[in-house]
Amino acid sequence: MDANLFTSTFLQHHIIAELFDHRLHLAPVVKARAALDVGTGPGLWALNPNCAVMGVDIEKVRPPYNVSNCQFKVMDITTDWNLGRQFDFIHVRMLGDIVEKERFVESIYRHLNPGGWVEFSEWIAILVSPDHSLEGTAFYKWNMLLQQGLHNMGRSMHYVSQYQPILEKSGFERMKLTKHAAPTNACYPGKKCQRFGTMMSNNWNAIIEPLSVPVFTIGLGWSEAQVLALVKKVRKEIDDPNYHSFMTL
Repeated sequence: MDANLFTSTFLQHHIIAELFDHRLHLAPVVKARAALDVGTGPGLWALNPNCAVMGVDIEKVRPPYNVSNCQFKVMDITTDWNLGRQFDFIHVRMLGDIVEKERFVESIYRHLNPGGWVEFSEWIAILVSPDHSLEGTAFYKWNMLLQQGLHNMGRSMHYVSQYQPILEKSGFERMKLTKHAAPTNACYPGKKCQRFGTMMSNNWNAIIEPLSVPVFTIGLGWSEAQVLALVKKVRKEIDDPNYHSFMTL
C-alpha cells in the first residue's frame, strides 16, 4: 500500500471514530459472536471488537499488532465469496464505487446469520462551502475536476445512494441512513471542530496525490506532471482556515 494511503487509512479510522462518538459502529448489534470487516486496510477496526473477527482486503493486511480473536485474509470481495462461515455483523468501510454492487450485496446477505446486520461507511468526497469561500480556489477547481474525471471513468461521487434499492431487493430490512459532516480543516470554532479539522486537513494532505493521479490521468487525460502541479497548489490551501468547507460521511 502506498505510504500516503496507509497514513490516510489510519487517520480516517480515528476521524470516523470521533464522528461516531468513539463507537465502533452505529448498527444496533448485540452480542455478536462473529464479525467480518470488509476492506479492512491495516486492520484497525478488526482489532477492536470483542468477538471473533475476520478482516478481508485485496492486499495483504499488516496490522500494527495481533490479537487472538482476529484473523486476516486476502480476498477480492467483488468475486464469489468462499469464507466457509456465517457472521452476525458485516462491517464495510471506504470501498469506493465498486462495479458489481448487486453481486457484492448478495454475497453479504448469504454470509449473514438470521437477524444479522451490515453497516456501510463511505465518504461523499464533494466539498460543500456554505459561505462560498472555497469557490475560485485551486481546491474547489480540483474537486470539480475530480467529479468530472470519475464521471468519464463511469464512476460517481454519489455511489452511496445506489445501495439502498439493491439492499431492499436482496431482502434487507430496517435500513437507516445517517450523515455526518466533517470540516475540511480547522476553519470552524470549538474544540471538537478544531480537532476534527486538523485531522481532516492531515488526511487531505496524505490522500490527495494518490487519489488524484489515477483519476486525472485516466479520466481527464492529464499528464502526471500536470496533476502534481495542481496538487501542489491545492496543498497550499488545504490548511487555510479562511476557506470554509466540509464533506459528508
